[in-house]
Amino acid sequence: MAENNFSGDVEISEGVIAAKRHIHLTPADAEAFGVEDKEIVCVKIASEGRSTIFGDVVVRVSEKFALAMHIDTDESNAACAFGTVYGEIVK
Repeated sequence: MAENNFSGDVEISEGVIAAKRHIHLTPADAEAFGVEDKEIVCVKIASEGRSTIFGDVVVRVSEKFALAMHIDTDESNAACAFGTVYGEIVK
């Protein structure tokens, strides 16, 4: 099985790169939420009319991070997750 590398630089002459959905946490946040770096979790988003559970969300832990989840535009649109939206980590 190939090892996943969740950081680094990539150069392409054409095409699109879609980042995998992920959560940034500090070590203290990770401890409070009971998760570890590179763990795969689900996140439940309760939005008006389109509550969604995102699977395959990568946990990324670093002192350099602030607590935030990153999803792409299509995922945000599908879940009606606009502006500030809060989610719940589901294991």
